[in-house]
Amino acid sequence: MTTDFRGGHPPLFGLFDRMLVVDSLRSLAAILLVLVTIIVSRKFLGVLDKALDGELSGDTIFILLGLKTLSSTAILLPAASFMAILTVLGRLYRDQEMAALAVAGVGLGRTLRAIVWVLFPLFLLSAWMSLTVMPWSERQSQLLMNRDEKNADIRGFKPGRFNEFSQGDVVLYAEQLGADNALDNVFVQSRQRNTIGIVMARHGQLEKNRDDEYFVVLREGKRYQGIPGRADFVISEFAEHGVRLETVDNETANLRREAEDTLTLWRSQSPRELAELQKRLAAPLGLLFLGILAIPLAQTAPRSGVYGNIFIALVIYILFENLQKITQGLLMTGKLSAGLSYTLAYVVLVGCTLGLVLGRRGWKWVLLSLRERIGS
Repeated sequence: MTTDFRGGHPPLFGLFDRMLVVDSLRSLAAILLVLVTIIVSRKFLGVLDKALDGELSGDTIFILLGLKTLSSTAILLPAASFMAILTVLGRLYRDQEMAALAVAGVGLGRTLRAIVWVLFPLFLLSAWMSLTVMPWSERQSQLLMNRDEKNADIRGFKPGRFNEFSQGDVVLYAEQLGADNALDNVFVQSRQRNTIGIVMARHGQLEKNRDDEYFVVLREGKRYQGIPGRADFVISEFAEHGVRLETVDNETANLRREAEDTLTLWRSQSPRELAELQKRLAAPLGLLFLGILAIPLAQTAPRSGVYGNIFIALVIYILFENLQKITQGLLMTGKLSAGLSYTLAYVVLVGCTLGLVLGRRGWKWVLLSLRERIGS
């Protein structure tokens, strides 16, 4: 690099900035792809288990895979960007390129300004994904799973065993399940409040009506209905009788806090919802503070090894994540104020950053740099 920055102001987006941005984004894409693949694969095993049990349909599996990928990307973006910046800057130090750039006037402040070109758009992307995309993805995942749990009354049926449906209010047994969901030798027990109904029929059929409600339609059987412990049971014979398998029709009733709108969490005074908001804010803020920390952390001696300070970076990141979870837990139980819970982890990161700068540069360099900034 032939440009000398010592004699004047550097260009707004020069060759050094472009080099760091391109290399950082390439490393970020590679690291993020690996991390997301690992995390999504682990989460997807649980989805496959439900699909094998008949609780999820084949179409829902692939939709959930995409939604889980979006959520995982939002969560892992801070870690991936931290490792990407650390890797790129560490390589420049190991190959002594930073020493050559220092001769051209590229110091710590110039490096920070170049890294901002990477961090600022990633910060905006992370904020959008964490505050908007991630709760939307979680909400869609829960709606799909709730819908398929309702529809599992047909897919999850297994002949030769007792099958519980409608949250245990209906127990269905059939010896055989034939083509077009035809049943043979059917036993059905249904419960409505204190009344128990028992139906036995030679044939049956699993059907869905126009309102997407599922029924088992029984033919040629008997029905026994009454209250347990009393002798006044009603016994009747029928040619055709239907039993509804699902009575719950409120898809949004069981949505968890992860699916709540961020604005709703912001307006809430509940400690649990404030802790959920802290979890979402941790992604963009963590990306910003960890990215700045990577600048002094990446400084290593030439030929110090391929991995440089990766181990220290992992320790710092694990400490940051655990501190976030601890403060969120204390906030949920009311043992820690919201202000302290929201800021404690970032205070630790700032302390680590200042400690690294002072350890590598010394107090004299810091004071001299401040005097030059104030004087200019």
